[in-house]
Amino acid sequence: MTQTHSRGLPVQAGYAGRCVHLDPRTKLILIAAMATAVALAPSLAYEMLLMALAFGFGVMLGRPKASAVMLVLYAAAVAATQLVPYLDSVALRTAFGSFFLLMRKVFACALMAYATVTTTHVNELMSSLARVRAPRQLSIPLAVAMRYAPAVSEDWSFIRDAMRMRGISPSPMSLLKAPARTVDCVYAPLLMSASRVCDDLSMAAIVRGIENPAERTCYLPIAMRPVDYAMLALGLCAVAGAPICGAIG
Repeated sequence: MTQTHSRGLPVQAGYAGRCVHLDPRTKLILIAAMATAVALAPSLAYEMLLMALAFGFGVMLGRPKASAVMLVLYAAAVAATQLVPYLDSVALRTAFGSFFLLMRKVFACALMAYATVTTTHVNELMSSLARVRAPRQLSIPLAVAMRYAPAVSEDWSFIRDAMRMRGISPSPMSLLKAPARTVDCVYAPLLMSASRVCDDLSMAAIVRGIENPAERTCYLPIAMRPVDYAMLALGLCAVAGAPICGAIG
């Protein structure tokens, strides 16, 4: 199970005993493969198959609740797509059709990205990328981004709870009714918090020697296992199957 400390950063705490532990390189390659397969998907049926694979990926990494929520949202987007042709206006059909089509293609990659971020320790990711000689211009921003999103999300929950105690709701309806007050009391503190998080993470990374050219070490085992190769083969099949199904269909 993955725990979080006070800044909302993922900390490995024995999750390997309850779910499958994939190498971070495998996770990143699978996300790229899923994005390619979704972009090349020839039909809705193939998109649904890819979403089912993403759901299995999330469950395998120990994120069944988030996977179920994303699956329900995807089903709602598919159902909404089927209702678009019944709209009277051509402009509305075009706008909503494009919107739901984009949403359908985002869900699978978003689910896999969420599962990857919440089950991968930053040090593990950095060590894995160092093994394949990935440029530091890629690995360092990626590591900082993985820390940034959970930290900002935690600060947002604190700001939201504090404003609700003062009778100010951060909902879109509140933004429409009292835009100045909502921006001043909710979104301005969030922007300031996001800026502070950037500075904190930058200083923490420098203190921990993120720019040290020496080879990185990791207390977690970094190695490609048979399950990693099996998942990579499955990802390759998903990518290759899209144009093949398109040609057959």
